[in-house]
Amino acid sequence: MSKLNKILKSYPRLLIYLFVIILFNILLLFLPLFNVYGFEFAFANSILLVFLSGIYTIKTFRYAKKSSLKISLFNYYKFPFFLFLIFPIIISISHSILTIFCSLKYGTLFYLVITFPSIIIGSALGIFSVFICKRFRVLFFILITIAILLIPFFEFYFNPQVYFFNPIFGYFPGTIYDEGIKISGKLVAYRLINIIYFSAISITCYYSLKKRLQIPKNVLATLILFTAAVFIYLSPVLGYSTTNTSLRNTLSKKIETPHFTIYVNPDYDDNFAKLISLEHEFYFSQLSEFFNKEPENKINSYVFASSEQKGNLFGSANADVAKPWLGQIYVSIESYKQTLKHEIAHIFSANFGTGIFKVADNYNPALIEGVAVAADPVFDNNTIDYMAALAYENGYQVNLAYIFKGFNFFNKVSSISYIYSGSFSKYLIKNFGIEKFKKFYSDMDFTRYYKIKIDSVIQKYIEYIKTFDLKYRKAKADYYFGRQTIFQKICPRYIADRLENGWDAYSSNDYDESTIIFKEILNTAPVYSAVIGLSSSLKEKNNLGAAIDTLRNSLRKFPNTAYYYNIQFRLADYYAISGKINIADSLYKDLVVENPNRNLSNLAKFRIDLIKNNQSLVDYITGTESQKLGIIKVINNNGYVYSSIPFYINLAELTKVDYNSFITGFENFTVSDLESSFAVFNLSQFMMKKLDFKNARKMASLALRYKEDRNFYVIAKNNFVKANWFYYNADKIFSTLIITNLN
Repeated sequence: MSKLNKILKSYPRLLIYLFVIILFNILLLFLPLFNVYGFEFAFANSILLVFLSGIYTIKTFRYAKKSSLKISLFNYYKFPFFLFLIFPIIISISHSILTIFCSLKYGTLFYLVITFPSIIIGSALGIFSVFICKRFRVLFFILITIAILLIPFFEFYFNPQVYFFNPIFGYFPGTIYDEGIKISGKLVAYRLINIIYFSAISITCYYSLKKRLQIPKNVLATLILFTAAVFIYLSPVLGYSTTNTSLRNTLSKKIETPHFTIYVNPDYDDNFAKLISLEHEFYFSQLSEFFNKEPENKINSYVFASSEQKGNLFGSANADVAKPWLGQIYVSIESYKQTLKHEIAHIFSANFGTGIFKVADNYNPALIEGVAVAADPVFDNNTIDYMAALAYENGYQVNLAYIFKGFNFFNKVSSISYIYSGSFSKYLIKNFGIEKFKKFYSDMDFTRYYKIKIDSVIQKYIEYIKTFDLKYRKAKADYYFGRQTIFQKICPRYIADRLENGWDAYSSNDYDESTIIFKEILNTAPVYSAVIGLSSSLKEKNNLGAAIDTLRNSLRKFPNTAYYYNIQFRLADYYAISGKINIADSLYKDLVVENPNRNLSNLAKFRIDLIKNNQSLVDYITGTESQKLGIIKVINNNGYVYSSIPFYINLAELTKVDYNSFITGFENFTVSDLESSFAVFNLSQFMMKKLDFKNARKMASLALRYKEDRNFYVIAKNNFVKANWFYYNADKIFSTLIITNLN
C-alpha cells in the first residue's frame, strides 16, 4: 500500500484523470457504434486523450517547478500515459467479450493509428503552452486545441469535401451512409507526419524550457505556425483535403449552361455533355416553378465518374450531397438520374434557409430533406405519397411529430425518414402553399405560420394517405423498409471492411479466399452481401449444391426484408442451373405474385416467359451479355415479350449495339397493362439518353395509355413532361453550351 501511495504521490491527481477516462468509456458503452472496439471508439478516445494529456502535462510542469522535481520528458510521462492508453482498451475489450467481439485486430489497428498519437499530440500542445505562456496555460492549451479542431469546420464550409484529416481525431470519413472505413496508407502516413511534427515541438519546447536551446518564443511560435501553414497549403496535393481547384483538376471538362457550371471527367463526349446539361436545365425549370424563386447565382455541379472516385475526392461514396451555402452539388454517374433534382432542390431551398449553412431552422434534417423530397417526389419510380401509404398500411408507421423533432430523423431507416418527411412536406406545400412552408422552414414555429396545431394537420395527412388501398402489399413494404440503420447493425465497420476484402478476392478469381472471408462474416452476423458472396464463390468452385443450401438456409434469417426476395430470386436461378426447372419456375411465380419490387418481379416474369417460349433459361442465366441479347431477340421475334424490354435495352447499351439499328425493331407497340406501359416507359428514357427526343416523346405518350395504376401513371406522366420539354427546348439549350477542357 505504501508503494502505491508513493507512486500516486509522484504523479499528482493521476486518479482524477483515470476516473475521467473510465467514466467516459463507460458512457461510450451505451452509444451505438462507439460501444464497439473499432473506429468510433478510437475516434472518441483520441479527442479525449489529447485534452487530458495536454492538461496533465501543463499541471505536471507546474508541480515540478513547485517541488523542484527534475522532469525527464520521456521517463516521467511514460507510466501515466501508458495508463491513459490502456484503460480504454481494457473497458472496451471487456465489454466486447461479454457481448460481441467484432475483431481484436481491426479495433487495435484503429486504436494504434488514431488514438495512440493523441498522447504525443496532446503533450506537445501542453509543453508548447508552458513554453509560450507564464499564466493561463490551460486556457491557452484549450484554445489552440479547439482551434485545431475547428479546421475541419472551415474545410467543410469553404471546400467541396465532407471527409477530414485532423491531428486531434485523425480522420473522419464523411457521411454515415458509407459503412466501410479502412486503415489506408494515406491515413498511416498522415499520423506518422503528426507524430514527427508534434514530437519535434515537444523536444524543442522542452529543451528550450531547460535552457539547453536558446530560441526566442516568437521565433519558435512563428516556425511552428509556418510549418503547419505549409502543410495545410500542400494538403490538397497530398490528398488530405480537396479544394475547388484540386477537384477541377480531375473533373476537368467544364460545361456552362444558362444556370449551371458542370464539371465532369474529360473522357466524356459532347453527347453526354448535351444530355446532362438538358437534365440540369429541365429540373431547374421545374424547381423554379415549385419554389417560386430562382437562385441568384449559377449552380456548380460536380459529376463524378464513379462512386469510388467520389469517395476519394469528396468523401461520401454512397450518398450524393449538396452544399446550399456554396451553391454546389456533388453526384456520381451511377446515381445522378435518381438524385440530381433532389440535390438541386437543396440549392433552391437556400433562398429561404437560415444560418451560415442556409438550411432549416435548428438544422432540422426532416425539414432539410423533406423539402427536397417534396420538390422531387419520386422514389424508385414510385410516387412519394404512394410509398408513404405503403409504409403506413403495412406496419411501418411512425410518429411524424417525432421525426420532425431534433435529429430523430436519423433514428429510422433512411428510406422511411426520407419518404415520410418528404410526403408530409409535400402535403403542407400542396394544401397551404410554398410561402408558408418557407417561413416554417426558416423558423420552426408551426402554429405561428399555419394557425393550427401540427397534430391536427398530421391527422388529416394520415387520412389522405389512407386513400391509397395498399393493405395487401406487405412484400413490397418489406422490400423497401425492412432494413436496419447502421446503428442497429452488428459490427458494421468491421463487416463492411471484410466484405470489401471478400469481394476483392472474388473479383480476382480467388474463390477459396473469398469463401473463407464470407464464412467468417456469417459467423459474426447474418449479412446479405456475405450470403450472396458465399453462394457465388461456391458456385464458381463447382459446388452448386452447397451454394443452393447456403441460399435456402439463409432465407429464414431475413424475414420481412428486401434481402429475402433477392435471395429467393437467386435461389431460383441456381435451381434452374442445376436442372430443377420446376422448382425454379415455382419460385419465380411466387415472386411475381408477391411483387416486392417492379424490377425484381419483372426479372422473374421474364424467366417464366423464357420457359413458356421453350428458350433455354440456363443459357440465358449463364450466358455472356451478347448471348443474352441474342436470346432476347429470338424471344421477341413473334411478338413483344414486354417483361424482357427493360433488359433488352440494358444489354443493348452494354454491348454497344448501334442505336438506329436497335430501334428499328420497335414498332406497333400495344399498351394494355402495367407491364407493357413500363416497357415503353423504359424505351422512352433510353431514347432520351440517345438524344432522340422525337421518338422519346412518342413512346412517353404511348406509356400514358394505361391509366389503371394510380401510382405509375403519375411517374409515366412525369416522364412525358420531361420528354416533351426536351423535344421543345433541346436546340435552345444546346446553342448556349460552352464546353471547355480545363487541363
